[in-house]
Amino acid sequence: MFSEANIGRLCSLVVLLLAACRSAPSASGMNDAGESKSYVFKHEGIVRDVGVFDPRLRTDEGLSRPMVVVLHGGLGDDDDVVALTFGKLNKLAAEDDFLVVYPQGIGGHWNDGRNAKPYVAQREGVNDVGFLATLIGNLVERRNVDPDAVFLVGVSDGAMMTHRFACERTNKLRGFAAIIGAMPYEVARRRWRCGKEPLSALMINGTEDPIVPWDGGMVQFGGQKLGRVLSVERTFSFWRRHDGCTNVAVSKIPDFVPTDGTRIERHKATGCAEGTKVELFAVEGAGHTWPSGWQYLPENMIGPTSQDINAAVAAWRFFQSTL
Repeated sequence: MFSEANIGRLCSLVVLLLAACRSAPSASGMNDAGESKSYVFKHEGIVRDVGVFDPRLRTDEGLSRPMVVVLHGGLGDDDDVVALTFGKLNKLAAEDDFLVVYPQGIGGHWNDGRNAKPYVAQREGVNDVGFLATLIGNLVERRNVDPDAVFLVGVSDGAMMTHRFACERTNKLRGFAAIIGAMPYEVARRRWRCGKEPLSALMINGTEDPIVPWDGGMVQFGGQKLGRVLSVERTFSFWRRHDGCTNVAVSKIPDFVPTDGTRIERHKATGCAEGTKVELFAVEGAGHTWPSGWQYLPENMIGPTSQDINAAVAAWRFFQSTL
């Protein structure tokens, strides 16, 4: 995912992107419930910005509530992911009383385990797993968050970081949603690092994604090779095995918007340990895009955006079903 400034820089370097330059939607203009507030958080000597949307006027009042931590995509930040989703998670938080948190990676990226050398976070081995675990613990303590209702949402690079964190810190989460990202190959290869606790997992991936390939292999963008990932189906199988699921039911979601050229096939695991859920929404015909989100680059570069579901709504409703 790309901020307006980053898109501008890419356009100056790659002629093909000249036709793709467009203004990002204003993050502040999309959240009728109010804007996220930013504060700084220091971990292992690194100071980062963390955006927080809290629908409560006072955090010390009322029952403890769920928290959704949202990880931005490559070259992104907290404003970009709000823009990408048209502020939908914040609106849902205002309706249903949960906390939304938008931490920032280093240099616009996360150390998700792909060992992609162009990214400083991965080249320098930034401890993003430790950062997120510490941040979650801090917010649980200070923001009246239910420690048994912590969820993670990631998009693109953030989705791959979500898979890594969910693997290595399963005890910190109740569930997660990974949008247009797959399990990094090196994380899966070192599965002995994963926790044993079952947790619920939702994956939403486009079958025609030109950046994170459905069939797995090398993540690529702008001619750069950016590390290997499992196929989407193997990623789905990884989490099914983790949760001890026994079977899979496959169904089609109604084609609510036939003109968008996409159709969604839902893969739902059954018989999972401790009532956990593992689901995959295979968005047939869609690309590297957030369903019902901002089409941040042209279709001929990243593929079309499905309008049949809203990924933010799908993620939150999935999380609610696990509570």
